Amino acid sequence: MKKCLLFFFIQFIVLNIYCQEIRDAKISIDLNQESEKISPLVYGQFIEFLGRCIDGGIYDENSTLSNEQGFRKDVLRSVQELKTPLLRFPGGTVVKIYHWKDGIGKKTDRPKRKNLIWGGIMDNHFGTAEFVQYCREIGAEPFLVVNMSTDSPNDASDWVEYCNGTGDTYWSNLRRSHGYIEPFNVKYWGIGNEEYAKPDAGKDQNVNKYIEDSWQIIKLMKLQDPGIKITLVGNCDDLAWSREVVSQMHQVCDFLSVHFYSMPGDSKYTTLLQSVEQFNIRLDSMKAIINKVPSKVKDFPFFYRFPPRSEPLKIAIDEWGIWDIKSGKGTGTYNLEYPYNWSHALAVGKFLNLFQRNADIIGLATWAQTVNVLAPIISTEAGSFRQTVYTPLQAYRQYSQKNNLPIVVNSPEIENKLKIIDATASISDDKKEIVIAVLNLSENKHVKTTINFINLKNIRKFKLENQIIYSAPSLDATNTFKKDIVKETQIKSEINSKKEFELTFQPASINFLIFKMSDE
Repeated sequence: MKKCLLFFFIQFIVLNIYCQEIRDAKISIDLNQESEKISPLVYGQFIEFLGRCIDGGIYDENSTLSNEQGFRKDVLRSVQELKTPLLRFPGGTVVKIYHWKDGIGKKTDRPKRKNLIWGGIMDNHFGTAEFVQYCREIGAEPFLVVNMSTDSPNDASDWVEYCNGTGDTYWSNLRRSHGYIEPFNVKYWGIGNEEYAKPDAGKDQNVNKYIEDSWQIIKLMKLQDPGIKITLVGNCDDLAWSREVVSQMHQVCDFLSVHFYSMPGDSKYTTLLQSVEQFNIRLDSMKAIINKVPSKVKDFPFFYRFPPRSEPLKIAIDEWGIWDIKSGKGTGTYNLEYPYNWSHALAVGKFLNLFQRNADIIGLATWAQTVNVLAPIISTEAGSFRQTVYTPLQAYRQYSQKNNLPIVVNSPEIENKLKIIDATASISDDKKEIVIAVLNLSENKHVKTTINFINLKNIRKFKLENQIIYSAPSLDATNTFKKDIVKETQIKSEINSKKEFELTFQPASINFLIFKMSDE
């Protein structure tokens, strides 16, 4: 009898502890809410001549693992499977000393240059044509950034002609002589990079100087190809800079660039999450500036001889990622080769939810960078592997639908207004599929969550068809060449409901819930 009572007492304690771990949350989705198109370009990537990102990363002519173009085949496969829609090149800070004309023609004739920004030597064997070819291999649109510091406006104009020219002109013919008969059709162009940064090698830290020089560059570039899309330098830490750029240049500015790097002040997990959370404030500040710009440009002078911006001005987060300096674990150039763990992967999911919620103002985003440097992919001479942050970057691209659907999330907090449940919803164009991305950011608590759908009046069939769960043994767990610690679980389901679903999300997990609906 005593043993029996002891058993029930232990069971009661265990059940009580488990119940304490489960905390209620609620996600409400009103199908009458207007959805907002999510730009596919928010899932872009970035490469720069920094450390082993390009040379020794995506490109290595001397490796037995490379193809005849010099592209590392193992790395190429991983980048292809990311399904990157946009790739930014060549910088970044290094663009201030990068001369595009060094990277064309016969490789043995290309000049070697000292990388004055990041150190080492650039042999320029990976140049414009190689970059465009790499974009074609991975299915991405090329995004080129021009050097406005040590090149001239004519150099920028020549680059557009070399890439996109179709006439019987010098730079178009030179491209053809290099073996590229058809134009590259590069649509996306950035005018400088972080030009406000005084420690950099630029010359336009004064916003009025930046505006003056950018206007001249854009005029010559657009006269070469009126259809190109222009990204100008903004600054979410200096809103006066951003306001002035938008005020003076919104007629020809398609995207205003800001950079979002999570740089936690210490090694605590919650500090990492809070460092992402604070970008809500920065985005709200930028949104206030962008929303003052008319969606259509009127009365643009004919004598510019090219058209103005044709679509609403958007934000370009053309560098974002996690720069966890305080971890002390970085290696390589400037200690920028980080071993990302599972906590970083959860923070990436939080970033991507933030981008989706702000689909109305974000037009593109490019993770910095792609290989080795602050990267989802790590390579050595012997091979490569995918870091934990690769998982959310790939999964959001794979499962998210094309339109953001506003939702309301009621969740307990970890601390200081930081919600345990972070979620977004997206809906297909035909409105037959809804995907909810749910992060349980708690390190050790299961969270019972009610998902409530409102205004399903005309929907006859509504079911949860699939749940994809990504988890890891611990927040500190990392991938290596020998082991991928990320666990993927798929739960096929046929749960039908006309209103509510109740699910429990395991600690520190990334979840995608796929709902199908029909009026038949």
